[in-house]
Amino acid sequence: MKRSPVVALTAAVCCLAVPVAASAATTSVLAGPGLKRAPAGVPKDGDLNQFFPKAVKIHVGDKVSWTIAGFHVVQFPKAGSAPPALAVPDPSRPTTGVNDAAGQPFWFNGQGTPVVPQGVALGLPGRTYDGSAPVGSGLPLGKPKPFVVKFTKAGTFTYFCTIHPGMKATVTVVPKSKPAESAKAVKAAFARQLATGLSQLKQLDRKKITAANTIEAGPDSPSGATLYRYSPSSLTTRVGTPVTLTMTPGTTEDHTFTFSRNVKADGRAAENELLAPLGNSTPPVFAFSPKWAYPSEAPGSTVSYDGTNHGNGFLNSGVLDGDSKTPFPQKFTVSFSKPGTYTFFCAIHPFMVGKITATS
Repeated sequence: MKRSPVVALTAAVCCLAVPVAASAATTSVLAGPGLKRAPAGVPKDGDLNQFFPKAVKIHVGDKVSWTIAGFHVVQFPKAGSAPPALAVPDPSRPTTGVNDAAGQPFWFNGQGTPVVPQGVALGLPGRTYDGSAPVGSGLPLGKPKPFVVKFTKAGTFTYFCTIHPGMKATVTVVPKSKPAESAKAVKAAFARQLATGLSQLKQLDRKKITAANTIEAGPDSPSGATLYRYSPSSLTTRVGTPVTLTMTPGTTEDHTFTFSRNVKADGRAAENELLAPLGNSTPPVFAFSPKWAYPSEAPGSTVSYDGTNHGNGFLNSGVLDGDSKTPFPQKFTVSFSKPGTYTFFCAIHPFMVGKITATS
């Protein structure tokens, strides 16, 4: 599937305030910051995985309209429940026939294909919410329409972006006899949150990774401020020395460290194959490609790389994140068995590229 880089910022910088009152009974929220380009001093590869503003207060019977300004979803689980996972290995759809360039089957053949739950992929029916049943926008495939929900019961409801772990916000619904937020107050909250987020991106841009033989995807902040880069992007180490490839603890992002002799070609392949419907089922069932989602080496393996792995120099960490509640690991360790310069990229965000030079 063709996927636009999620770092693309999508509305003019001058329009810092999202429209907050389409009518007296509708409050507008952005999923993503909605900026076309980074303001002066803000890194161009930065983004904010946040809902803007992250908390609104409305009356019973009012609506909230979400504009999807990035690769995000809006997911309200049943009140008090955890959000659904982005993908779950489905044992009824085992991975089959995925071989490497040398013709050998990858270890994950037989493992369940990572399927996106239908409620996450396609959205959930119903455009009213009282906490008794989930509602969701579905994946933003193509140009998504605003997602509008009417709230019919008082309470404070937490919602999530299941694509980005930890990205969440709240809608507080009060009786009509109590005051809700004015459009002016919502607009001011958006501006304050955006200013804080842009400041965090500037701080992350100055952060240095000091741990020896370590490359971090990011760095990021648990608040949702994220840099789409590897830090450092170039590392020199010694043959046989373990190198730690890691996520920022608490990051809202997912990345891979995928080694390749041709990062451009493999990056295009990952972009096309990573997330796609399975077969011709109706309604469609979306799944992540096992080749890119699973690690190329069996769990527990000691990983060594020399540029010829799997017949074409392929080596993949599989999906990593910074959330201890998910089954994905946070780090991947590799050593190099002979001198050389080895390139890698992120199969989720192929524009992220780095290299490691191993010396004798």
